[in-house]
Amino acid sequence: MLNKIFFSLGITTLVSVLFALIFATKFWYVFALAFLLQILFFYFLNTVYENSLIEKAQKIKIQQYIEENRQVATVQCPCDQKNMQDVDMRFDQDITYRCNNCNKNIKANVDVKTVLITEPIYFNDRA
Repeated sequence: MLNKIFFSLGITTLVSVLFALIFATKFWYVFALAFLLQILFFYFLNTVYENSLIEKAQKIKIQQYIEENRQVATVQCPCDQKNMQDVDMRFDQDITYRCNNCNKNIKANVDVKTVLITEPIYFNDRA
């Protein structure tokens, strides 16, 4: 890590010296200005690059969250081929899908039923 910092400062110094040699009459002013401008430019460039990486990582995380929460159900087409296919199920909107064999638009309804009725357990010893 420390080697990278020294290498970077060496390259920055070398570029500043080469640029300052062009304006030899005011060498130290041009050297300081070139050194400072390089540091500021690459700092802002690095900040923009890091922000773009963070944004991409957040988009990937959102896509991963969406994929984890997908609800897929296998449905059968009512046509003669009895084609089975997987359909994304959503409880907040109507589900329509196209059959792969007959190319008909088919509407699937979500029907939620109670499978098992349970009695709540109450603990009297809790305060």
